[in-house]
Amino acid sequence: MSSPAMQATQIGPDRPKVQPSLEAVRLSKSFLSGVVSVQVLQSLSISLYPGELSLISGPSGCGKSTLLSLMSGLQSPDSGQAMALGQDLGRMSARALEKFRLRHTGFVFQGFNLFPALTALEQVQLPLGYMGLSDKESLQRARAVLEEVGMSHRSHMRPAQLSGGEKQRVAIARAMAKRPELLFADEPTSALDAESGQRVIDILHRAARMHGTTVLCVSHDPRLVRHADRVLGMEDGAICSDRRQLAAIKENL
Repeated sequence: MSSPAMQATQIGPDRPKVQPSLEAVRLSKSFLSGVVSVQVLQSLSISLYPGELSLISGPSGCGKSTLLSLMSGLQSPDSGQAMALGQDLGRMSARALEKFRLRHTGFVFQGFNLFPALTALEQVQLPLGYMGLSDKESLQRARAVLEEVGMSHRSHMRPAQLSGGEKQRVAIARAMAKRPELLFADEPTSALDAESGQRVIDILHRAARMHGTTVLCVSHDPRLVRHADRVLGMEDGAICSDRRQLAAIKENL
């Protein structure tokens, strides 16, 4: 029997039977460059769904990372709404938004963002303590997710002892250990070689397929395209193409 995540992936392009977990509703954002206002996003609207890896692809400077920041609540739009799990992020207080991100979202960045003094196991355990898990429970969960990303044999090592690909897998494990409904990845493979990048892509896709996570990835890495369930092309602050990947859907059947 298909899981809910798999059933969601099999629904057609309009996804009528599944509620979106992430929505951009006429989002606009501009930044000041000196005295000039530069429009980065222009009334952009998209809906993203659970159990899918959605890739925002486009050239540097097209607004990919700004869109991810708005939809994850790291930045606020000039106008429009960023909706996550049915909640308007723009209406949340700073404290409520911080709590929402802690409990419902995970982040993976190009630069890994690991703490130099902590082992891989400690990196993964750290946010679980903030969530209120006991030491025993956080240890069990951290070990399990490090095993899932193939890093249990490096759990005692610190970042200086790990390769770039291994650091990124630890960063993904740290994000996944919270069991987030939403996982955001900003250029997660651009600093990695082909083999390491492939492993990271597989882990992100598996998170969507097996755990029903909504994975939003922004990247210009062409390796990601064939593994995404949905590819949204972006240019000049707007979505210029939107297609579902039949190959990715078949992997889930």
